[in-house]
Amino acid sequence: MPGLQSEKYGIVIKPNSNSAIDIALRVINILKKYNKEVLVEKESKENYNIIKDVGEFVIDHDPPEKIIVIGGDGTLLRAVMKEKTGNSIIMAIRAGKRGFLLDVEEYEVENRVYDFINNRYTLVEYPRLQLIFNGVNKDCALNDIVIFTSDGSLVRLEAYYNKDRVYNIDGDGVVISTTIGSTAYSLSAGGPIIDPRLNTIILTPLNPVQLHIRPVVFPINGVIDINIKEDSGEYYINIDGQEKVYSRSKSFLEVSLCDKPAKIARFRWWENYYERLFSRLLSYW
Repeated sequence: MPGLQSEKYGIVIKPNSNSAIDIALRVINILKKYNKEVLVEKESKENYNIIKDVGEFVIDHDPPEKIIVIGGDGTLLRAVMKEKTGNSIIMAIRAGKRGFLLDVEEYEVENRVYDFINNRYTLVEYPRLQLIFNGVNKDCALNDIVIFTSDGSLVRLEAYYNKDRVYNIDGDGVVISTTIGSTAYSLSAGGPIIDPRLNTIILTPLNPVQLHIRPVVFPINGVIDINIKEDSGEYYINIDGQEKVYSRSKSFLEVSLCDKPAKIARFRWWENYYERLFSRLLSYW
């Protein structure tokens, strides 16, 4: 469309997915129709040699102001973690069976891309969790930070909130999750479902020996300290399923609010939240 100023849009695509690449090719054509410059993430472009005549970008170095993620929850989590600036606004299109965090369906792609171009969306800034492991800053987590046994041995740890002791845990480990992450690993481990309009941090034990221990929900603006004891077994720390840190020694973890929230463009996130929760997560297929 002549006369319109070109604007850069980045695309991130789930690898090895026929559905994702089909949607991506549609999105590329829609963006070109509206005179937008299309850039495909370097890794995504390498996964699909069918993508031609578009530029590329490296998401952790030069992300565009607007990014369209096509895939499942893991694709979105990876994109959010790699986007280091915290400035990009992300639109999320579901390509797959679950994809609970992605609210745009395949049948409405053209309308929602048009809305994204014209800023007709609700910008939701999701709090993330900053992990400091033995004094070293790690990537921020949108969903959760998991401490889990690596060899089946007992993980022994102490948990504190704002320096107040919460409890000791001897078991498989613990999940520290955000509100949006409450429907991920924490839920599978028996944690509560938190309404997405609340800002919380959830501590969910994993198979504790102490049967009286239960999940606890805290305000998200506090600090959780985890001291892993010297006689603990080997374990790993998993950040949003994207980054793993292995350890077998006494360690200290501090989890607090990340200074860069994830910016997600939502179109009708609240109106059918519980319907989607049941159909995608709580019902059996």
